[in-house]
Amino acid sequence: MTHHLLLTAHIATGLAAVGVGLFPLLTRKGSPAHRFWGRLYVLCMGTLLACAWAMTAMRFSTYFLALSASATLTLFSGVRVLRRKRPDLRPADRANALDWGVTLAIMAVGVLTLVQVSTGQARAPAVSSALAYGALTIGGWDVWRFARPGDWPAGPDLWKYEHVVKMLGAYGAVLSAFSGNFLTALPEPWSQLWPSLLFQPLSVIWVAVLILRKRRACVLT
Repeated sequence: MTHHLLLTAHIATGLAAVGVGLFPLLTRKGSPAHRFWGRLYVLCMGTLLACAWAMTAMRFSTYFLALSASATLTLFSGVRVLRRKRPDLRPADRANALDWGVTLAIMAVGVLTLVQVSTGQARAPAVSSALAYGALTIGGWDVWRFARPGDWPAGPDLWKYEHVVKMLGAYGAVLSAFSGNFLTALPEPWSQLWPSLLFQPLSVIWVAVLILRKRRACVLT
């Protein structure tokens, strides 16, 4: 009964996150609308992930473990970076025990996932591996930034680039779960991998555009 209720809430908030998540992407960054839809998206994702972790604890699955870990880290880190915009200048903006704890725990889950895949115990091994490597990449980057906040590529706009990449990663994770469950006409593992293949290049292009705009504005001034 408990698992059924959690699954119902998980599906409902997942569907809501897929729809709501489009609005922060389409609204002007920093505007009241962007903040409103962004907070609503985070609320949907937070509820979805809480249910996912509870269900994974009740009925263990390497795939769902990896998916929950990847989505949790990208969402958590993408939100937290908004409160830690200049760790290179302000000690108060540097990572605290919560940042370290969540990041290292998720990285440990990523390692566990790869062990499960290597021993043949994982469902959807290709997707589980991709999710694990994604979590380890984001986690490794964050650990570097936590430990060396003043080193390259520290700067006034780095938080913007991190926010874009991580929130797109979180949206890609929820879209991956949605596609794997509902877009069944696509063959596996591509029904679950295509969001990552789409949003990873998109995040790179988006960051490149932001950098070029910044440089152009500096030249004009």
